[in-house]
Amino acid sequence: MKKSRRLVSLLIALLLAFGCFNFGAFAAGTPVGNESMQVVVSADKETAYAGEYVTVTFNVKNNYNATCMRFPVLFTGSIFEVDNAQFNLQKLGSLMTLPGSLGANTASNPAFYPAGYSASEYGAVLIQWVGDVQSGTYGCYNQPSGQDCFSFRLKIKQGASGVGTVLIPSGSNLFYYQAMNNPNDGNSVYTMSAGSCPMTFTPDTVSAASQAPDIAAVAGSTTVIDRENGLIYGLTEGLSSLDSYVEPIGGATLQVVLSDEGLCGTGTVVDVLSGETVVKTFIVVIFGDVNGDCAINAVDDDTCNLVQNWMLNWDPDTQAHYYKAGDINADGRVDSVDADLMSSYANWIVTIDQTTGTAIGY
Repeated sequence: MKKSRRLVSLLIALLLAFGCFNFGAFAAGTPVGNESMQVVVSADKETAYAGEYVTVTFNVKNNYNATCMRFPVLFTGSIFEVDNAQFNLQKLGSLMTLPGSLGANTASNPAFYPAGYSASEYGAVLIQWVGDVQSGTYGCYNQPSGQDCFSFRLKIKQGASGVGTVLIPSGSNLFYYQAMNNPNDGNSVYTMSAGSCPMTFTPDTVSAASQAPDIAAVAGSTTVIDRENGLIYGLTEGLSSLDSYVEPIGGATLQVVLSDEGLCGTGTVVDVLSGETVVKTFIVVIFGDVNGDCAINAVDDDTCNLVQNWMLNWDPDTQAHYYKAGDINADGRVDSVDADLMSSYANWIVTIDQTTGTAIGY
């Protein structure tokens, strides 16, 4: 008897895994009569920029024991592309034991497009989940309140601009309507039609912009924007404003917190805002200015001596800009050599190149 049950379970699994779309001939169950499914598509970003990834999640709500699900997903081809999609099959409820497979069509298979949609306008991903049998119980999907179950990533194309849509086309013939009355009884499998199992789909949109909120050097200025370390330099002493050196791009606004009253010295913080959200932060460096007063004088060379003698310590993470500003001989240390160079600068013996951060003799 146990061998017989295992054989039946295995037979069901094989039929559904490899030929589930023809399984209707074996159906012995009975539709309840009120079966339905709703799928809501959700992107994790409202706005994304060229080269960024958008994760698309599918929330599936149904009121019957689905044994297999298949959805063709279309996306605006001029906005999105499939690149490192990271397909994810999330846990599908108490009967689910994580079997199934997800796959992407990157060749624009014509079979994935219903009437009115074409590969010239849309890319396509075919998602399919097939239940499995374990201990005589079939893994079914039944979530009357809905559950996030599938997700994958799309990439914003270079040069993309406008609104992209991710949708499941309601007119597709690729949907699958197999269910079962009892997950413990392989003989209760039955099939439905589009008419007997209404399916509704809610799409989502993403606005694509070619330029993310950021800062840029003002044309003709000496500004250097070190994006790797989040620093701005190539400036001059005594600045009260950065307007001639940096400017917002991509719809950003800038919020500047000065290092000293009315002065943009080392430690000045430049926040890049998209709306009210800070998306990037940069810190100003004036080489030779290690106390943030936007001047290079005896105070700075005294400070370097204090650092060398362990009487002053800067936090290497939150105050790294002071080390950058103080190391004007570029030997990786802030010490008396740098202090002497700052003193020489104050006495017009050397100059400091603010674009490279090194002292140069006259």
